[in-house]
Amino acid sequence: MVTLKDVAEYCDVSIATVSYCLNNTKSIKPETREKIMNAVRELGYIPNTVAKNLKTMSVHEIGVVFTDIDDLCHSEILKGILSGAENYNYSLNISFSYNTPKLESKIINDFIGRNVDGIILITCQPQNSEFFQESIFSRNIPSVFIERFPENFYGNFLSFDNYKVFYDITSQLIRAGYRDIRLMCGFDSYFSEHECITGYTDALDTLGLTSNPSNIIETVLSKEAAFRQTMYRLVQQPPQAILVSSELLTLGIMEAFDMCGIRVPEDCCLITLGEDCWNKTNYLPNVLHTSRTAYLLGQHCIDTLMGNIRSPRFFEKEFLLFKDNVMDSGLKLPPVPAPVPVRVTPRERIRILAPSLPTLLSMCAVANEFEKTHNVHIEYDILSYRDLFNTIVEHTDNECKDYDIFVFDVSWLTFMGKKQAFSDITDFIRSDDTMHGHIVRKNLNNCKFEGRYIGFPIVGGTHILFYRKDLFDMPLMQRQFESIHNAPLRPPKTWTEFNAIARLFTKSFNPYSPTIYGTSVMGSIHEELILELLTRLWSYGGGLYDAHGHLALNSPQNVKGFESMLESCQYAEQDFLETSIDQSFHSFGAGNTAMLISFTEYASNISNFVQSDIVSKVDYAMIPGGIPVNVGWNLGLNKNTDKKELIFEFYKWLSRKSTSYYMTTLNGQSVITYPYDNYEIMKLYPWMPITEKGQKASRDRIYPSGKDGRLIPPYAVENIIYDTFKKMFNKELSIEEALCCGQRELIRLSE
Repeated sequence: MVTLKDVAEYCDVSIATVSYCLNNTKSIKPETREKIMNAVRELGYIPNTVAKNLKTMSVHEIGVVFTDIDDLCHSEILKGILSGAENYNYSLNISFSYNTPKLESKIINDFIGRNVDGIILITCQPQNSEFFQESIFSRNIPSVFIERFPENFYGNFLSFDNYKVFYDITSQLIRAGYRDIRLMCGFDSYFSEHECITGYTDALDTLGLTSNPSNIIETVLSKEAAFRQTMYRLVQQPPQAILVSSELLTLGIMEAFDMCGIRVPEDCCLITLGEDCWNKTNYLPNVLHTSRTAYLLGQHCIDTLMGNIRSPRFFEKEFLLFKDNVMDSGLKLPPVPAPVPVRVTPRERIRILAPSLPTLLSMCAVANEFEKTHNVHIEYDILSYRDLFNTIVEHTDNECKDYDIFVFDVSWLTFMGKKQAFSDITDFIRSDDTMHGHIVRKNLNNCKFEGRYIGFPIVGGTHILFYRKDLFDMPLMQRQFESIHNAPLRPPKTWTEFNAIARLFTKSFNPYSPTIYGTSVMGSIHEELILELLTRLWSYGGGLYDAHGHLALNSPQNVKGFESMLESCQYAEQDFLETSIDQSFHSFGAGNTAMLISFTEYASNISNFVQSDIVSKVDYAMIPGGIPVNVGWNLGLNKNTDKKELIFEFYKWLSRKSTSYYMTTLNGQSVITYPYDNYEIMKLYPWMPITEKGQKASRDRIYPSGKDGRLIPPYAVENIIYDTFKKMFNKELSIEEALCCGQRELIRLSE
């Protein structure tokens, strides 16, 4: 246990000086104070406030840390703990980490500082064994871990025998003739979830069925995450049975099934871990529940902890797995479901031409409801960015009716408006006050050309900074950064600060860096690189035009912006010109990258690509410079379609509160206002408030047009800027020379 004396010796100062610094009782030199506070962070010293103020050995208080209270099992465990604590005349100090490791660590340290007699916890960071060793085990603090425990753990642990439950249930299903059996659970890094997976796979292997890793769906333990996974992976061809480790996950599955018309158990048998309850109406209809005694487990937690408190040195540590009562009698399984019949494709169909976007995937998944209600089938053809633009132009010129809806980028609005590519839907937009009043104003304005609406918004968003908050909180990295820059390590506010932090977290520039790269640069698609480049030019006061509206690519401000971007490339993958959005998220999710600039449209990729032990360590902030690019995609109605009224019904359906909730839950962004007022969704996707702020600060892309009204495709301008940057990066030309060359190309393009 680190003492005041240890801190004093580490800093080569007196114990009194350390005490004065921590208690603010006397003036200390700034450099001495900084040295002491750095030592406190590095050594992990925790001031014992209770011992200091009360001089007592015990406060008759137990600290309880849970990840959340949403899970019914956790709430029953907590009830049992409360009941048991009363019997021992102990008070409880209950806190929730909300699956945030930094917050959990702070809560535990605060408990230790208060000199609580013991700690009971469900940890969200079982991989952080070093923290628990230093904070709890080395101090011999009586503790009980529930469901999850750190590596190399020797202490009190209570959970349920999930291995036996899932082994037996899977075996029963197989013997009853079930073959397509899936499992949805939390991440394998948690002991309780690992036991579910192992019991399931061992039963399959024992009874001669090959366990398929794709049949195991690991996800965040929330109903929203389960809804996403079900919509994307299970509703198209429901399996015969799904085993679920949590009633929270079951709620998400049931929501998706209900929406898509999948019946339980006729189309799919659903089995979940559940709590012992006399009242069967508490159970989800037609879902099979096991019968855990979570309340008794909570009571046993207190009994175990009190035994440890009364005999801290000689108490035999308990590792106890509670039995699930359902296994006494087994489950009454329904007949094996017959395959869900494939729905006959209706004669009526809506054809959409679109790029590959996460929001389009969510719309495709959720649109099943609209299709059933209106007896229509929606088809999607996917094209690349440039091919999509050219195909829309070609169909407009030839008055084709191949597609009913075209998805177009915000930057194409002026071009498409002048070309009169889409139907004017102003009267429709203004005819429905409810719909018109609940579309995000910025996104609605992105559909307006010369005062008239020529599109319906489907994607809205802006740039966002993703960063690893756990790395930013590392004392070593904080000290390094502060010693070099005389400034705290924090999410960067400027691009200069961004590059300084990116350098700190790049292994080739700093051998102590925990990551290989400081950032990622996405250059495989021209537009992605150009958008990040524009944010830099604007933040330095530059851009494509000067204050008088003249082309001014070669300006001192733009030189600084390009210098900033070129420096960032030193801290990214060497083949960044080939790096896509998915690849950048893979690198970030694998723990190879400390920071990432991307769009809120892709923020839900965090759930898809980030490893389970990293996902809770990611945080979000406004991009450096504070001037994002206004981005988004809209639905343009083909002037030649004969399904205008049906498509208007589709737009109304997209504007409904329930539809916006579903789509936002799947994708983490919305052009409809309802989700921004929903606590559960905002809690699930913490970047959404940043989206609102970023959209208000965002700036439109204004590209040059040709003489005599000639239209210039936006990608032609972006190609020139991209080639200009590439010449700089490859050192073919200096920055100034490349900018002069690029400006000549832009002028030639517009002549």
